[in-house]
Amino acid sequence: MRSVRLALVSVLLGAAGNAAAQGPAADSVAQAPAVEPAQEPPAPEPGEPAPPPESAPDPVAAPESAPAPAKVPEGAPEAPAPPPSKPAARAPEVAATDKQAEAPALPAWIRAHQPLTIEARLGLLWRPESSAGFDDETHLGADVGLTGYLDLSRELAAGLEVERASLGRGSAVSGLETVSTDFSVTSAMLGVRAYPRRTEMLDLYVGLQLGVGFQHVSSAGTRVPAPLRPGVPFSCSGSDSPGLQIGGGVGARLMISPRWGIGARVNATGRRLTSDVVDACGQGIGTATTMSAGLGLGYDFDLEP
Repeated sequence: MRSVRLALVSVLLGAAGNAAAQGPAADSVAQAPAVEPAQEPPAPEPGEPAPPPESAPDPVAAPESAPAPAKVPEGAPEAPAPPPSKPAARAPEVAATDKQAEAPALPAWIRAHQPLTIEARLGLLWRPESSAGFDDETHLGADVGLTGYLDLSRELAAGLEVERASLGRGSAVSGLETVSTDFSVTSAMLGVRAYPRRTEMLDLYVGLQLGVGFQHVSSAGTRVPAPLRPGVPFSCSGSDSPGLQIGGGVGARLMISPRWGIGARVNATGRRLTSDVVDACGQGIGTATTMSAGLGLGYDFDLEP
């Protein structure tokens, strides 16, 4: 019996030691918080439609792979590399405004402010009347002139005209005597021009002239110095005293540059000339009316720089 008691005591002592060893681990397990089970989402109440499930984003299409370069056979020359592309030109910047200011249009010509126009003119002259004392006459001649006009205003100009005009020829026969006389006149006249229309390119004007003219005669032929003698050839020339002249006409001038212009004029002039013998040479032409038409080339000197 005693041995049985000793065995029981030893068993109890061993159980007590094991209990003491396992005490701290049990306490740590007890102190660890218990993991709560995951809660399921609440079920939708009856009567409310369930929200549609979010659609998954579309998959991004994978870029197509570039085609494989073609195989170059062996021995073939390599293709030259393409030239580098030039950078695109930068577009000019434009100010962001509702309405851009337009630059004022400049005139086609910038003409002289106060021009002094010098013009050389060449034309034809016609004398419609015939002179007494001649058997045959020509009525056509040449007209050469030089003019200078100063603008007093945009609508008015005044100047001076110098002209040399051929008035034709007259011839006569009387027995053994013959004569052929050429007539011409040199004129100096003051002129006035009024411009009813004047632009940067074209001028239209009406002109009047008043001055004097000097008649010139040049004769040649044969004269009989005495009866029953043959004719003797002769030639001479002479000039008369100045006579009054007045004229008028219309003209136009086209500018070919800011300073150069081409002019055209039609003019009529009445000339009071003598019909007597001039300087013992030849008979004068007498009073005559002439019509002339000519072209001129002129240059504008600006007196107001």
